[in-house]
Amino acid sequence: MLSRVTLDQLQMLIAVADCGNFSAAARKVNRVQSAVSQSIQSLEDALELKLFDRSSKLPRLTDAGEAIVQDARRIVISTDALRARAKNMATVAEPEISLSIEQVFPSPVLIESLRAFRERFPLVSVNLLAEGLGAPEQSLFEGNARLAIYSTALDGMPGFQMEFLGDVPISLVASSRHPLAAIEGLIPQAALEEHIQLTMVDRTKRYRGVVMGTHTWSFIDQFSRLDFVRNGFGWCAMPTHLAQSYLDSGELVELKLAAHNGEPLRFPLYAVHKIEQPPGPAAQWLLSELRRRFSEWIAATVDRQSLRRGIQIRVTTV
Repeated sequence: MLSRVTLDQLQMLIAVADCGNFSAAARKVNRVQSAVSQSIQSLEDALELKLFDRSSKLPRLTDAGEAIVQDARRIVISTDALRARAKNMATVAEPEISLSIEQVFPSPVLIESLRAFRERFPLVSVNLLAEGLGAPEQSLFEGNARLAIYSTALDGMPGFQMEFLGDVPISLVASSRHPLAAIEGLIPQAALEEHIQLTMVDRTKRYRGVVMGTHTWSFIDQFSRLDFVRNGFGWCAMPTHLAQSYLDSGELVELKLAAHNGEPLRFPLYAVHKIEQPPGPAAQWLLSELRRRFSEWIAATVDRQSLRRGIQIRVTTV
C-alpha cells in the first residue's frame, strides 16, 4: 500500500493540518479544493487509515492522522534536503572536504573561516583534524585529508603542491617560577642547556620541533606541552598566540636568546595537497578564506617590522 503514497499527498496532508481546513489548504498549495480533498482521500485509501474526522464543520485530525502528519513532515524535510544536496553536487561542489591543520594555526582564523564556509556551503560536510607536529603531513600520505596546513622542514616534496601562507610568531617561554626567569637581559645558550627543553615530536618520529637544548622532553600535543611549561617543567619555543594570555598575566615570561640577539622568531606554515588530488571547489573556497583571514590576523596581531627582521625557524627531520 505504501507504493501508492506520493510526496504530493504528504504535502497536501501537512497543508490541511497546518491550515485547519481544506479550502485554506487549497489556497496555500495553489490547488482547487476538490483536488486537495481527493488527494487526502487517496492517501487514506493507500494507508488504510482514517486521517481526518469529518463529522463536524471543520476536519479534525484523528490520533492516527496526528502520527502520520509527524512522519510526513520528516519525509518532506528529508526529501527537500536530498534535493538540495543533489543540486549542490550538480553545481560541482564536493559533498565532503577533509582538512588537517597543525595546532599552531590560530584558532580564531580557523573558526571564522569555517563559519563563513558553513554559510556558503551549508550541505558540504567537513572532516576537520586539528593535529600535532607532522600529523597533517601523515594524514595527506595516508589519504585521511585532501588538504593540510602545517610547517615542514622542506621547501617542496615530490608529488605535493605547497603554498606558503605566512609565519606564526614564536616566543621562548618559561614559567615565572623557573630559574631561567630570574636571568636579566639576553640569555646565553649555555644557560638554556642547563635546563629541560619541552619540544615537539610527531608520532611517526619523522619530525621534531625546534631543538636548542641538550636535555629534552618531547610532546605530540601543543596544549599538553603548554600545561607543562606553565607548571615549571622546563622552557620551550611556543607559538606566541597560544602563550600570550599567560605572558600577559605574568604566569609565563618570555626569554630573549643571546644567540639571536633577542630577535623575534617566526614559524612558516604551508597549505599542502597532493598534485594528483587537487582541492575541489568547496575546499578551494575554504583555502582562499583561510589565506585571507590568516593574512588579516598577522596584520592585526604582529608587529610587521618585527616580522620582517625576525628569524625564521623550522621543524627538523629526525
